[in-house]
Amino acid sequence: MARTGNPARILTSYYRPKPGGLCKRLFRAIEGLLAEGHEVHYLSVVPFPIDHANCHWHRFPWPPDHTEGLLFWLAFHLLAPVALLHLALRHRVTHTFAFATTYALCLQPARVVARIPLAIFLRADALENHRLLGRPGWLIGLERWLEGLALRGAHLYGVSDALTRTVLARHRNTSPARSGVLRNDIPRTTDTGPRPPARNPLRIASVGVLEPRKRGDLLIQCVARLPAHAAHLFLYGAGPGEAMLRALVAELYLEDRISFMGWTKSSRIWFDIDLLLMPSHHEGAPNAALEAIANGVPFLASRIPEHAEIFPTDCLVQGDSPQAWVNRIEDLLREPDVSLTRLREQIAAHTASLHFDWDAAVCQAILAGAEPTAPPP
Repeated sequence: MARTGNPARILTSYYRPKPGGLCKRLFRAIEGLLAEGHEVHYLSVVPFPIDHANCHWHRFPWPPDHTEGLLFWLAFHLLAPVALLHLALRHRVTHTFAFATTYALCLQPARVVARIPLAIFLRADALENHRLLGRPGWLIGLERWLEGLALRGAHLYGVSDALTRTVLARHRNTSPARSGVLRNDIPRTTDTGPRPPARNPLRIASVGVLEPRKRGDLLIQCVARLPAHAAHLFLYGAGPGEAMLRALVAELYLEDRISFMGWTKSSRIWFDIDLLLMPSHHEGAPNAALEAIANGVPFLASRIPEHAEIFPTDCLVQGDSPQAWVNRIEDLLREPDVSLTRLREQIAAHTASLHFDWDAAVCQAILAGAEPTAPPP
């Protein structure tokens, strides 16, 4: 990108780099700002994987190996707002932004005291995630109250129209100054080679954090109901639900039909699978699906509002029962090469508007507070 206008000084925060779509987008936003010639400061426990003269790391003083407990988060919520306000004043910051309301709340003192604009980018509904994880009602209530404080006076961009509407409906008395939608884009890829024919057994996969909302248990139950040599399931990722999923695989004697792959570079995934499966209870806008589109991999997804906004009906599966997914997979298995090609083409045509310059759009939202140049809902 070319430099536009005077360089800005921007401040953000995230506790540490981790696998997943949130950090991918956060780092892309930072790199986009740097490419335009701006200066970026960030507070975290360990540095981000960004090497640039205008990108400045400010260390949150905490042992890097102890960032998951309640004590850390209590300390972070108490100390980070003070540290970020100090950094904003010291470095004469002109704009702030955050991915998720936890970090937006920590940046609110800079907005209130120094009147620095704050842009918030929401990737998913934090309260819904708490509910799906079975968290206690008092914690969900506290998170809702803190979310309202984080949004006050900020510029809010949800990753989907459904997410933005849901969050705004919860906070009619503490609404942000501006709200909109900034969808995820389909990433560019240099892999233009032809897809291999569908393999036998069909190589089906899930890609993402192994946690209850992703419904890896449903996929395991699907494999148990499919004919023995029809498909092999690959679970790419790791997370708090992995032990439970491994126990279920062992209970159903499916060790030879299901493989746990751990965190794997995206470039090593897409050529090795025939069909992506996403039975999630809840999503923001799944990066895995968008990477699949970029690499010509068809997918099936749960019929939830976030998926229905951007994906064609033919790739959506109604209902939470394993049998509904088995029926749809068996439909594809009757003529896999023809069916998967047709599904891939339908998805590509339906999502053509998601080929846009996300990096420029997120920079525009951070710097100007104006509606980003994303495709319409």
